[in-house]
Amino acid sequence: MKRTIVLSKKSEAYIGTCPESDYAVVRTDDPAEEIGQFLSSPEREMVLVLFFIHVSEYEKLFKTLRKITENSLFYTMVVFGSVQDMQSDRFSKLHHISEFRSTALVPEEIGFIIEKSFSIADAYCNDRQVQDEYFAKLVDTKQDQDDLINIGRSLSSEKDPEKLLFLILFLSKKITGADAGSIYLVETDEKGKKRMRFKTSHTFSREIPLNEFVMDLDKKSIAGYVAVTGEVLNIPDVYKLPEQEAFSFTHNSSFDRTHSYYTRSMLVVPMRNYQDEIIGVIQLINSKEDLHNRENTGNEAFTLKLETMDDFDQYVVPFDDKYDSLLEAIAGQAAIAIENNRMIKQIQNQFEEFVRASVTAIESRDPATSGHSFRVAEICKAMVLAINDIQEGYLKDFHFSETAIREIEFAALLHDFGKVYVDLNIFKKEKKLYPKDLENLMIRLDYLFRFVELQYNLRESRILQEINETGNTALRREYVDVALEKERMLIKIKEIKERVRVLNEPTIMERNPVETVDTIMNDINSIHCIDIDGNIMDIITDYDRTNLIIQRGSLNPVERKEIESHVVHTYNFVSKIPWPPEYKNIPEIALRHHEKINGTGYPDGLKGRESTLIQARIMAIADIYDALAAPDRPYKKAVPRDKVLSILQEEVERGVLDKDLVDVFIEKRIFEKVNMDLFRYEVTPPA
Repeated sequence: MKRTIVLSKKSEAYIGTCPESDYAVVRTDDPAEEIGQFLSSPEREMVLVLFFIHVSEYEKLFKTLRKITENSLFYTMVVFGSVQDMQSDRFSKLHHISEFRSTALVPEEIGFIIEKSFSIADAYCNDRQVQDEYFAKLVDTKQDQDDLINIGRSLSSEKDPEKLLFLILFLSKKITGADAGSIYLVETDEKGKKRMRFKTSHTFSREIPLNEFVMDLDKKSIAGYVAVTGEVLNIPDVYKLPEQEAFSFTHNSSFDRTHSYYTRSMLVVPMRNYQDEIIGVIQLINSKEDLHNRENTGNEAFTLKLETMDDFDQYVVPFDDKYDSLLEAIAGQAAIAIENNRMIKQIQNQFEEFVRASVTAIESRDPATSGHSFRVAEICKAMVLAINDIQEGYLKDFHFSETAIREIEFAALLHDFGKVYVDLNIFKKEKKLYPKDLENLMIRLDYLFRFVELQYNLRESRILQEINETGNTALRREYVDVALEKERMLIKIKEIKERVRVLNEPTIMERNPVETVDTIMNDINSIHCIDIDGNIMDIITDYDRTNLIIQRGSLNPVERKEIESHVVHTYNFVSKIPWPPEYKNIPEIALRHHEKINGTGYPDGLKGRESTLIQARIMAIADIYDALAAPDRPYKKAVPRDKVLSILQEEVERGVLDKDLVDVFIEKRIFEKVNMDLFRYEVTPPA
């Protein structure tokens, strides 16, 4: 500690000569101007200064000293003046004045006063150091409390398991000043044997890539010892372990040799869950936070790099004892967060498997369409991931988080759930007419064929009979005409049967067969086919006509209405599920995936792009694509990809689909990212 006397020229008359000692003496005309030389010592050395001044110099000097914020300067004063000055009120509360004299000092007094004054300054210094130490502890304690609060917040908000473990390790190192660390988790293998898995590690000083590995759960390793016993280990130097029989572990130095690292101090704590079971271990290495260092900032974990052996010797210190309990508190929070995360993931996985199993069960009603919902979900996920990369245009403002991607995936998986309420016959209707209805219609046409054939046969028979009876050969011409007319009519009925078969086939694009069907019916009605009771027979009934004039697909208006009701059934079912807030849009997405931008969709005929969620418009494209491009079904072959893409573009032109989304689907070649045989049952077409 440096000691200096500053002697003003005005006080020299009172003091004479200072005796020689371990202090420096500075003589000056203005003591206030000498203060600067005692400040900002590079070594931050404590400086004790004794000022000998005249009372007239006090006010300026004291004002200058009061402006100093330097904590390494401690001073006191010996002031000389008159008796009247000593009695003045303005000097009644003076600080840092160790002596006030109105007469000159005798030589015998000088040494005593100097030592006394330096002792007072030294006492100031000691008081300040104690204050600083307590203040530093107070600040450090508050920082620890703030860190614990922030750790709690951070751990409760992180949902990704890998990120959660890294966050636990990062925050543990930050609060303790550790350079490196690892986390081990206890797990049970298929045979019920417990073991430890090295899950994550990180080192601030350098990048050291480490892979997961599994080790036996025993006391042979430091981490294993803590996991088995539940003890906290605070080891100042792992290469100088205490010789205790209870410590069965040794430090594995292979890591240090492999990575040119030097593990010295170590703090290892168990992570206990709410059942007091140890689920893992936090192992911290090489504290760089020296709490006794006045220059400690609390950021040593980040700022101090351990690159050479000198760095390890200079910066690495044992972990302070206070971190034993502090890190136990962090480990407790971490264990709760890990367990909560595990339970959330388990619940999510169970729910997802339940959804998938339910969808599989529903789609098994019609094996030919199995896998549809799963493929729609895959297409939707590929679409939103592509949208996330778009930086311009209408879609640049849309971004789908992991949660939002899961939301549209669940909505896609469940989008056809309401079909369980639809009549299975309608659901599986392959042609415009059900097989039995077509069969009955063909029987009636066959009856018509035989009826017409019989009618002409009777006419031919009567003509032949008249020729035989009268010998009128002129009737032969009439016979030929009747025979030709019969042939034409029978051929026409055969053609009608074939045309009915063609009309019965559903079409992908919209076509209007009304005129064709009505022409056929007029041709048939002109024949006046009579049944066995003598009544005129309806060969093609109103029911047949209703189905044969279907313009698109295989469903008549009544059946289509029932099929379309599946979205409402889906909504009613899905909306009853208590979804978490992040999945709140699932019912709405599933409900609206058949709405069309031009207002011709269902169930509510909403018009305009903004009337439905973008997720529903994405699903509309995925649903149409899979319905058209799905592999061969018993009643329909897959539409070629180019044709499907052409149909999607036509739907855009008709105002059905969102142009921007269809452009993404085509330009980003989303169709190539989904296996169309995915989740499909093997279906054997009927013979």
